[in-house]
Amino acid sequence: MSLLNRVSESIKKAMKDKDSIKLESLRAIKSALILLQTEKGKGSQISKSDEIKTLQKLVKQRKDSAEIYRSQNRSDLTELEIKQSKIIEDFL
Repeated sequence: MSLLNRVSESIKKAMKDKDSIKLESLRAIKSALILLQTEKGKGSQISKSDEIKTLQKLVKQRKDSAEIYRSQNRSDLTELEIKQSKIIEDFL
């Protein structure tokens, strides 16, 4: 099963469970993968290395955001970003 299919299945499960944080994270993954897939010259298949790089980039973005929020004493947003990064890391 491809990563995109696994993410789609997880989105359905998150919707049934009403898990908004997980749903938001999974939609970000799906969006990034679809953008990668439709990029010029990529064709319809995404290589495993490109998938991994994309997921790593998403995790890094979340961790960087969490660090910024932490420096601004926004613990609520810091916690959200950290939870999202852990959900994305599960697919790595």
